[in-house]
Amino acid sequence: MTADPIPRVGRGSLSRRGLLTGAAGLVAGVGGTQAVHLLGAADDDAAPRPPSPGEELMTEHGVLKRILLVYRAAADQLTAGVTPPVGAVVDAARLVYDYVESFHEGLEEAYVFPRVRAAHPDLVRTLLIQHDRGRHLTARIYRADALDLTRADARDRLRTMLGQFVRMYEPHEAWEDTVIYPALRLGTPQRELDLLAERFADLENSHYGDAALQQMLDRVAGIEEQLGVADLAAFTPDDDGP
Repeated sequence: MTADPIPRVGRGSLSRRGLLTGAAGLVAGVGGTQAVHLLGAADDDAAPRPPSPGEELMTEHGVLKRILLVYRAAADQLTAGVTPPVGAVVDAARLVYDYVESFHEGLEEAYVFPRVRAAHPDLVRTLLIQHDRGRHLTARIYRADALDLTRADARDRLRTMLGQFVRMYEPHEAWEDTVIYPALRLGTPQRELDLLAERFADLENSHYGDAALQQMLDRVAGIEEQLGVADLAAFTPDDDGP
């Protein structure tokens, strides 16, 4: 079963297959004219270096964390009998598809998991299964505007999908941050990490243009405004305590 396609917002088509194909040479090891060129650039102290692969992926996780807050807020509103702004939920699902699943998870599957699979085979297998389940949930959440949310069963269905996504991805990204990315750093030579950093930056810029992260954060901020979770201070507990 394949998740339904979602219209893409970025510059062009970026497929998981394309990322996997492009990663083939790097998975086998650093070599070839292109690798030598990129490594030379990475060793040039005059040029600013892109974030390390782990730093880049963890920053992208920050975007996902903010979307999880949006999903949780929408689910809470449904539980309280309030219909959330469905357009904002659909926009969040589109962002998940366009940036988190198609790009971020594509990088993990093409460049990261092959390098840590031998050390953590069971964990990598579980993460891949969760990527697949997440794509199917996203495809269904994206169709939320087709649900009649005046009906209790439709509200329950949307709340369940949002809750399942949050429940899976909170531990998913925690295990990646604390096990997978440290394993990548530990098991990969620095020169190859530099090459990966260059490749990640090139792929992001070629698909999304300059300031890709800021683009994504601006999109998230707009969604947060619609759900009423844009104020960080609102998450601070009262000083009095229970």
